[in-house]
Amino acid sequence: MASLAWLESLKESFASTDLDYEDLYELLEASIVRGRTSFPTFIYDASRGVGFSVSEGFFYSLDQDWDDPEEFDEVSFFLGDVEISSIPVSDYVLLMKVAAYVYSAFFSDEGRDVLRSAEILEERYSKKSLSNK
Repeated sequence: MASLAWLESLKESFASTDLDYEDLYELLEASIVRGRTSFPTFIYDASRGVGFSVSEGFFYSLDQDWDDPEEFDEVSFFLGDVEISSIPVSDYVLLMKVAAYVYSAFFSDEGRDVLRSAEILEERYSKKSLSNK
C-alpha cells in the first residue's frame, strides 16, 4: 500500500512543479507497479546515465543509452519506435530530485541512499547543463 501512496503523492508533487512530467511519471509508475524495478534502483541507474525500459518499446533514454553520449541534450521518452516526448535535462533532474524527496519521506530507511543517488544525478548533469549554455 505504501508504494501506491507514495506514487500518488509523487504525482501531486510533480504537478506542482509546472513542468512537463507526465511521461516520466507514467514510465516510473508502470515500472514500479509492474514490479520491473524499485525506485532506489531506478534513480541509481539514472545517476549513472542509464535509462530504463518498462517493456519492449516503452522506455526512456539518458546519455549512456546514446551512441555518442556527448550529443545527449534532452531526455527522450519512447513508445514503440516513436519518440513521444522529450524534456530538458535540467527539468528531468529537478523532477528526479522531487521524486527522491517524496520517496524518502515515505521510506526513510532507504532515504539516504535515494537522496545520494539524486545528488550524483544532479552532479552528473549539472556539467551537461553548463556545457550547453
